[in-house]
Amino acid sequence: MLSAVIRPLRGAVAMLAANDSPRQIAAGVALGAVIGLTPKGNLIAATLLALLLATRVNRSAGLGAAALFSWVGLHADGLTHRIGAYLLTLKDMQPHYAAAYELPLGPWIGFNNTVVLGSLVLGLYIAYPVYLLARMPLDRYQAPVAAWLRRRRVGRWLLGADVTSRVGLPTQVRLPTPWGAGS
Repeated sequence: MLSAVIRPLRGAVAMLAANDSPRQIAAGVALGAVIGLTPKGNLIAATLLALLLATRVNRSAGLGAAALFSWVGLHADGLTHRIGAYLLTLKDMQPHYAAAYELPLGPWIGFNNTVVLGSLVLGLYIAYPVYLLARMPLDRYQAPVAAWLRRRRVGRWLLGADVTSRVGLPTQVRLPTPWGAGS
């Protein structure tokens, strides 16, 4: 029970105290917002998650933002359905959607679903504002907060440094030998 409470807190502290730049953390938040808004179970969501894991962005920030924006995405389904329905009914785009659906993995892409297409477009539309909104406080507060966390015992404990430094192993361990040699 306690680990369920402490694990997200440790992730947040690790994100702030990491050696990642504010740009990398903000990019992780923006990519996580797109992942969170996009419904899961299609090739678009899998590709976005692979992009999060393969690029040099903060994964903790990305996964945290994906969890938050997944909750937001549930409440935005009406809006994303209207966006997707509008985009799917454009006459000029019909041949492109048909060609994408005819591809070997075409049905798994999800472009035939109004909510998937609308969520992807909405996520891409808000990605840059989310990046800017995440970067502004990080530019100013990440370094002082990280330094403060490293100085405090709770911060070191949440980062795992205090637990590993208090193991108390002796500096020289004498193991018994099976033949009694070296005693």
